[in-house]
Amino acid sequence: MIFMRIRYKLNSGVSDRTGSDSRDAELKMFEDILGFKEGFFYRKVPASIGEGTLAAVDINSEFHANFQFYRLDVPLQVIKEATGDPFDCVQIVFYDLDIPEKAYIGSSEVVYDQGVNIYAHSINARLEFPAHTQRNVVCVRIKRSCLESLLGEGHRAHLNDLLTQGQSFFIHEQMSEEMRSLLYELKLPPVEKALQRLFYHVRVLQLIYLLMAQLSKRTIAPNKNSDPDLIARIFKARSLLVSDLSAPPTIANLARSILMSESQLKQSFREIFGVSVYQYFQNTRLEKARQLLAANKHTVKEVGYELGFTNIGHFSRLFERAYHVKPKKFQLELAPEQVSEA
Repeated sequence: MIFMRIRYKLNSGVSDRTGSDSRDAELKMFEDILGFKEGFFYRKVPASIGEGTLAAVDINSEFHANFQFYRLDVPLQVIKEATGDPFDCVQIVFYDLDIPEKAYIGSSEVVYDQGVNIYAHSINARLEFPAHTQRNVVCVRIKRSCLESLLGEGHRAHLNDLLTQGQSFFIHEQMSEEMRSLLYELKLPPVEKALQRLFYHVRVLQLIYLLMAQLSKRTIAPNKNSDPDLIARIFKARSLLVSDLSAPPTIANLARSILMSESQLKQSFREIFGVSVYQYFQNTRLEKARQLLAANKHTVKEVGYELGFTNIGHFSRLFERAYHVKPKKFQLELAPEQVSEA
């Protein structure tokens, strides 16, 4: 059975006033909990190195998850090594980070900030977490046969690529508001120890359900090229795409920036992210608009203009199509809740 071994070490150049042996002992729990072991584990991060919680649960022998909600006072480097059959399991990583983190797969650098990565192949990676970074991450490893039994017979045909033994793939889904709310709940597990395992069990199934609901809407087969360099270049294109939400770059400029043809960029982007380059930009822009309106510090017009919309009526129609409510009504409905919470 495939499993993940986690090796770790502090970034070089970090002073350790408490002594390296003490610091290593405290960090040892990261290896113990994040390695997809049998049973249930729950630990609080020692105050001497940060704050937060780490947990791991086995739903059954074919379905494991770990939960990482912590902030460290020191930078951390984690080296992931997968052993066993790389195609027997589907790996799913939900992440919502306040500071983007860097992953190095071979010589390729991939920058992550928020979303869900789903893949089925061996990825040996080096992850670098800056000091004082809040990590909100759930990692799932589930055997394909187990995932198929969860989905039943009614799953969409293109999800077969997730279930077919021996098939490599790598895809990314944007983080929905429902997923983000579940991650927030996971930061606050119940104090009662007898309920903790059930709490994590239920929440990870909810996350899987929300993810599969999104994946079932895809209209294109997933990316089956597991080349780290291609994945890194497509993620770089995504970062460049959303770096300025008021003015999208052209496809030609994006393709030149990552040394790829326009046709290959458009095809690989759709296979990994499930939507076209333009639709991804539009989705991200509307999500940013939703966040700005929820903060209730700007008018609808101000938000629209800030995000590059010259026609506020067009902005309002796109927002309503995405969230089933007009932007002004969305903002007004949130206002009473914000006042009551203040």
